[in-house]
Amino acid sequence: METTTWQRQDVTQHYLEQVRGGIPFGAEQAKIMLQVVNHFTRKPKRIMDLGCGNGFLAEILLKSYPEASAVLLDHSEPMIENARVHMKDYRNRCEIILDDFSQSIGQYAEPETVDCIVSGYAIHHLPHTKKKELYQEIYKVLAPGGVFINVEHTASATPEIEKLHDELFIDHLSIHNKKDRQEIAKEYYNRPDKEDNILERVDIQVNWLREIGFKHSDCYFKWMELAVFGGVK
Repeated sequence: METTTWQRQDVTQHYLEQVRGGIPFGAEQAKIMLQVVNHFTRKPKRIMDLGCGNGFLAEILLKSYPEASAVLLDHSEPMIENARVHMKDYRNRCEIILDDFSQSIGQYAEPETVDCIVSGYAIHHLPHTKKKELYQEIYKVLAPGGVFINVEHTASATPEIEKLHDELFIDHLSIHNKKDRQEIAKEYYNRPDKEDNILERVDIQVNWLREIGFKHSDCYFKWMELAVFGGVK
């Protein structure tokens, strides 16, 4: 993956402090992730978090499954540094690695050895061909019965729905951050990371998973452009 704005400290801090915590239905997304994982693999031992950010999703899983260990990958050094601080209580149960997961995850896991792979708002930065290649790699390293969950920013079906999403998201951020809506809107439409987004509709991505061989592939939760989807090997 080429250098992106996510390797800048200021972009990372803004996202972690003002955006990630203010994502609409963030708690519900995490809850759905846990419910799906628990339904298909009740005691995952090996977990992988792709584009881990500060380790938020991995932390939820390690807290929920005390016998599990995790590998956390992110290509952003500021994000990795945040993860090392955020995950300090789990340092004996997780490996935090600065690397580009779009190239290969096979070097960190043998085929059919990982019980649960998750990703949060990261894969949408990849070109569509790379997304599909990554989904194939994920399928390869998952153990039979293993679960993949992607908590993701996806494309709207039409420009008008995208416009509605933007307006609702700005409303939510304004309330969450207790800032003037006009100021939030200006930041939102001029954000430096916008160019890094390569969005695809969730139904198309679910179909990719089905074509690869994932079972029970579905969109488990969706609010506008924010979706939780995945499948089971």
